[in-house]
Amino acid sequence: MAERFDAVVIGAGFAGLSAAVRLTQRGARVLVLEARGRLGGRATAFADRDTGELVDNGQHVLLGCYTETFAFLREIAAIGNIRVEPRLSVTMIDRNGRLSRLECPALPPPLHLLAGVFEWDALRWADRLAVLQMAGPIKRARRELRPGAAMIAASPGETVEAWLVRNGQTPRIREMLWEPLALAALNQPVTQAAAPPFARVLAEMFGSDSQAAAIVLPAKPLHLMYAEPAREYLEARGGSVMTGAPARVAIVPGGNRAVEVQALGERWRPEITISAVPWFALGELLDGDTSALDGVLANARAMASSPIVTVNLWFDRDVLGAVGASYVGLPGRSMQWVFDKRAVFGGEASHLSLVSSGASPLVTLTNAELIANAHDELLDALPAVRAASLVRSTVVREPRATFSLAPGQPPRPSVATPVRGFYLAGDWIDSGLPATIESAVRAGHQAADRAVSERLIH
Repeated sequence: MAERFDAVVIGAGFAGLSAAVRLTQRGARVLVLEARGRLGGRATAFADRDTGELVDNGQHVLLGCYTETFAFLREIAAIGNIRVEPRLSVTMIDRNGRLSRLECPALPPPLHLLAGVFEWDALRWADRLAVLQMAGPIKRARRELRPGAAMIAASPGETVEAWLVRNGQTPRIREMLWEPLALAALNQPVTQAAAPPFARVLAEMFGSDSQAAAIVLPAKPLHLMYAEPAREYLEARGGSVMTGAPARVAIVPGGNRAVEVQALGERWRPEITISAVPWFALGELLDGDTSALDGVLANARAMASSPIVTVNLWFDRDVLGAVGASYVGLPGRSMQWVFDKRAVFGGEASHLSLVSSGASPLVTLTNAELIANAHDELLDALPAVRAASLVRSTVVREPRATFSLAPGQPPRPSVATPVRGFYLAGDWIDSGLPATIESAVRAGHQAADRAVSERLIH
């Protein structure tokens, strides 16, 4: 048996690292095993082959309501690695090339949203008035958050589009406001995604704090934003983080069942083992008698996935500066957002990232086709691109970026399992939220807290 640890966490993304940090706070000595050569899981960065610039594997956006994520970042002294907007403020360029800005003032929710929409000149009055009809559904979604609440804001069998139409939202306000928000949060078209997770997102965004809906962007490449600070935190407190360490979890037969973790030729029998791998990797992780987990494994195998495609474009000059925003929404297009990485990462970055969420129609296209499509949509939206030369481009595909939220998908598991000392974490755990960073961190914290509550740390 290898060096003793109180807990082993498998997977070094947001879920795994937040679980490890929480366990360390509670006095555990923690080992983190990551199969890949770098930390971050599905939220990481890599060096571009030609430019040497660090490139995120996809643009990840946080919201002001990500309370557990901010607590995690504060604990590892990384809260300064994000840039928090004072309130919800978004620049949009519609399909006709019209530039406008939704800017919500510092008023109590939901008045800040109503005031921002009523001042938004991209909308007709009928579109602005339609938002009043969302006050009731959002209020019901807020009440649904209360413990023991019997009220539901949306039916599980209802799509986001059907829910918005039923609540009187016009085509224009759906395209300009609700659909970009839903695509970013759910990573699935509104015609496919179920309404309840979106109602939950709105409930948390438009609650008691007007800053809860604010956009929060990483100010560093993702692995430097949180993963490396988490490594430093853990190792400074007696823990260990190993990369390039694919693990196997063997369930040991016996009345109570326990697990043995194997990696790099070593074995551990910790009191706590937390699997923080994605739903599609859980089956590959486990060995031995897995019958106690048959239900979880069957549901994980049955979960469909939804992709994200990111196209990075390097130009010979600044093309977004004239807009006066570091990111711009492109509603009605296949690439829904464009981010200026210079503004996010500082002067050393020089590229734009164009993101397509729910990208099933794009993920099978060739790199050349994706780059041409992104370039054409940018030309259509930003006149400054016409005078610029494209000098470099890359494509990042995440075919299994998130699990599907379509009605009829299998239920998501809780953090606890029937196997003693074995827990699950990840954005796919039943947090009530879609597959977001906040969902991953909440699951990590819940798994660690459940272990502590069961007195497995002494």
